[in-house]
Amino acid sequence: MKTYIPYLLLALLAGCSSSDNDEPGNTNTQGQQQSPSNDDSSSDTPSGDSPSGDGTDNSSDNTDSGDSNTDSGDNGSDDSGDQNEPDDSRGAYFPREVMASSPFGDSSNEVERGFGSRPAVEYGPAVPTYLWSTQRIGRILNGTVPLLDVFRVQSFYRNSTNASCFGPQVAYTGHPDATNPASASGTLPGGDLGLWLESDTDGNACAVAQTNALLSGLRDQSRMSLMTLASMVSAALDSGMSLPADGSSIDVTSEMNAKGVAGVTFSTAAITRAGSEWQYTISLTYTVSGTDYDISLSMAHTPGADLLNYSGHLTYQVEGEQGVSGLEFPGGNCAQNERTRAGSLAYERAGDNMSLQARVATLCGHGNSGMFNSDNQVDVNNKYHSVDNPDGWSENFSIFGANFDLTTLAGQYAYVWQAGVNDSNSRIFNIGFNSPSLDNGEAHFGYGTKIEDTDGLIQGFICNWAGPGNDHSMQAFSQRQFFQYDAATATYDGSGSKANIEYAPTASCSYDGTGSFVFDIDASGVLGDIALEDASLAFSQDLWAPTDPSKTVAESITDRGLSVPTVPYTWPVDE
Repeated sequence: MKTYIPYLLLALLAGCSSSDNDEPGNTNTQGQQQSPSNDDSSSDTPSGDSPSGDGTDNSSDNTDSGDSNTDSGDNGSDDSGDQNEPDDSRGAYFPREVMASSPFGDSSNEVERGFGSRPAVEYGPAVPTYLWSTQRIGRILNGTVPLLDVFRVQSFYRNSTNASCFGPQVAYTGHPDATNPASASGTLPGGDLGLWLESDTDGNACAVAQTNALLSGLRDQSRMSLMTLASMVSAALDSGMSLPADGSSIDVTSEMNAKGVAGVTFSTAAITRAGSEWQYTISLTYTVSGTDYDISLSMAHTPGADLLNYSGHLTYQVEGEQGVSGLEFPGGNCAQNERTRAGSLAYERAGDNMSLQARVATLCGHGNSGMFNSDNQVDVNNKYHSVDNPDGWSENFSIFGANFDLTTLAGQYAYVWQAGVNDSNSRIFNIGFNSPSLDNGEAHFGYGTKIEDTDGLIQGFICNWAGPGNDHSMQAFSQRQFFQYDAATATYDGSGSKANIEYAPTASCSYDGTGSFVFDIDASGVLGDIALEDASLAFSQDLWAPTDPSKTVAESITDRGLSVPTVPYTWPVDE
């Protein structure tokens, strides 16, 4: 999975591949992750496991007839031997190193997807997805790679997934929190149980696999947005146009339509310069079976004193519809079939340090207003209400925060998501690494306040989220998994004493063995198929707890070195 090539060596590489694909996947629906009733100390850390610093993709190819580019790869192009590297001068007005992706993602399987060929022996077994993506953006910026070769409209419709080890559906019988026999047996919905198995089907520690899965949608959306916007620069310069002077704008709509992207019509494509700020705007229509769906992209970029210092923000809006294959944004709160995805990515680069905040949400209807706040971030307070705010965000709001070194990708990462507007709590991953090599580190999963009040840190754990007698009172636990790279298997190991993730899905997180409770511990789909699934056996939780009871879970996690990332425009709690 890994053996990352240092970023500074990427200038020597040509045509490296990305990880994972640009096709739509599956998202946990509101019904899967939101409680039906909600309307509105563990084992010691193994030696060396305390950080000092900071999925499985089950997507299918839901290709619509209007897009002939989905499986075309790079139309046979092979830039693996191309020595024409991106022109750094163009980075003076467009960000060259901005992306949003998992720090664990690599490019080792991308050749099979046709996103460019590369001799694996020459370049090593893997290049991080983040670094490959920024390299590809640079190639489009300078015109080395044509947009037609890599444009995937499905990337805008990619939905994040859950890894199979995270929150599987779990059957149970004789639940001790049930208030009547009718609710004592059933199945806990998918997505609600956190890190349930130590490893995913790909062999990676569940925390690693889930981070990759959660960020799969954001990765594809941000990458395609930036590649499309960058193509305006090459379209203008390659056609002989000059980029705008201060206070002026150029229109490259005709040049973008001349690229011949099937099923897509560009109605607006403009580059504007206002003082030190460069503004890029694109509006396009994606036609599926005679129905038009609008996609809008906008970016404001402010260069700094040199190419290593800049800031800016990207926003995108994508119209989708339930019942239209490949264009669905799932969720159970919005009664309308028409949905809109709103996304934002704010970035600040200072030398080798990059700070990001990315937000994505699903809103009801099309033609939405109030999607973004005054900082051009997706507005957490623009909440759906069937009467008072019928086009607000209704489900699947996520915030990704990252602060890391661009040469290594080591740093602090946090991912916060809330499945539905009425959820009582957000879910949170906090991730840190022990060294720039990314060879080992630690992840914690747990719950926090509602997303509009999050500070990016876990506040506690909820063991019975959606079962009978469910109780959303947070307890002073988190799920903790130390991960360590195993070169022999090319995966991150998080098994045995590295994982403090086990609990019973009850209000107390444990079961005393005096009742008739049995639950599917191994997520096999069959109750009683292993010896531990026995109602006469007590089940004690093995969650992580603060060693100092005077400190909160959040304080104790930060004591271990997992600092919440410093992000542009702050976390919502400070808005």
